[in-house]
Amino acid sequence: MKLKKKLNKVKIFIFARGGSQEIKNKNLIKIKNKPLIYYSIKIAKQIVNKKNIYVSTDSKKIKRIAKLSGVRIIDRPRKLATGKSPEILSWKHAVNYIQKKMGNFEIFVSLPATSPLRKKIDVINTIKKLKNKTDVVLTATEANRNPNFNMVNKKNNGFYDVIISSRRIFNRQEAPKAYDLNTVAFVSKPKFILKCKSIFDGNVDINLVDKRRSLDIDNSHDLKLARMLIK
Repeated sequence: MKLKKKLNKVKIFIFARGGSQEIKNKNLIKIKNKPLIYYSIKIAKQIVNKKNIYVSTDSKKIKRIAKLSGVRIIDRPRKLATGKSPEILSWKHAVNYIQKKMGNFEIFVSLPATSPLRKKIDVINTIKKLKNKTDVVLTATEANRNPNFNMVNKKNNGFYDVIISSRRIFNRQEAPKAYDLNTVAFVSKPKFILKCKSIFDGNVDINLVDKRRSLDIDNSHDLKLARMLIK
């Protein structure tokens, strides 16, 4: 399928609740005088028409930014906007909302606000990897640590061992490749989202993204790093 035709089937969602734990009002925090959510909206507009971009939120301030940006708003119920609410439930809510209002669509894309260094090409390449037999495409980088080699956990006897210890591996080259997932982009099919309990219930593929663009802002250290890198 040609890219332009595929992009016509895409709706992009930005899930940005008002509250946050590590950084207060994280999705509104300023980087280069722009709220964090601005960067996801900016990239989304480079990919699809703004009428196909939706911000799902419980926050009045975030709704105001979305409205000024010309994108659409989904009122997220408060029960889906807590730190304990699984993200997949907000995905289901958004898919149901669109299908009831506008009918079925084919490609679901989530661009979390916490990944402001992503580029358009990262999202495009992730969308391209969604094939007929694929249910969801995640973004990742090659991991620095490996559960077969240099990641450990505590055993019942109080001592430590590598997480996967079925076969002793003595150098990194022998270890099966491991990947760190990030929040650059999530691409899936609405039908799969509605029926799954976890994104790992289906056939999962990954798109490898340059580490320089894969920062996921989760704490104050990440925020400082993002502010330096985005310059």
